[in-house]
Amino acid sequence: MPILHGHPISQPCRSIQWFIDYSGVECEVKIVDLMSGGHKAPEFIAKFPNAQVPAFEDGDLCFGESIAILQYLADGNDIVPTDKKGKARLQEYFGRHLSQVRKFSTEIIRHVFFEKDADEKKKKIAAGIESTKAMMDSFEAHFEKNKFVLGDTLSLADFMFAPEVDQLFMVEYDFKTYKNVGAYIERLKEVKGYTKMREDMSEALKVMTAKMAAKQ
Repeated sequence: MPILHGHPISQPCRSIQWFIDYSGVECEVKIVDLMSGGHKAPEFIAKFPNAQVPAFEDGDLCFGESIAILQYLADGNDIVPTDKKGKARLQEYFGRHLSQVRKFSTEIIRHVFFEKDADEKKKKIAAGIESTKAMMDSFEAHFEKNKFVLGDTLSLADFMFAPEVDQLFMVEYDFKTYKNVGAYIERLKEVKGYTKMREDMSEALKVMTAKMAAKQ
């Protein structure tokens, strides 16, 4: 059986875990203790030299990167476009995800965990929110006319996008300004596995916050 190595605090890991729960695809999930450096253990690096999660293995095949893992697991699933235009739009989104959407994590959420000074944390989070405003504005306009990322049908793009944007609750993001994005998130609550993914993230956040506080 394939194995996913990851942790629910990681957005890319949550994307894959959500898809596994949604699709019912057979895949064992092993939690990697990031706080204790489980991803840097010799036996982990022997299989995954990048020392990052998510990491995936299926027999003698071992690789990382969430987009590659998702496409591997979702091969043949209805949420993957099969027409030429649909495939192009999905690949376009993957590119945008890496160049833009991941900034929700790299420019906002990372400061929640790694900036210890309260004033600096507040300042950096505010700067991150400002730097992603144009991107959020574009998605707000998009969801005014579309139910999901690629139109009116759920696709693999939603499994990438949603775990990025919905984690902004950690910084008390003002979704009143982005009602269409908020409505999109509400729609996802009807999608199998989404609520469980959110609950797993919240629980993991509590545990990690407690461990970090204990180290201070």
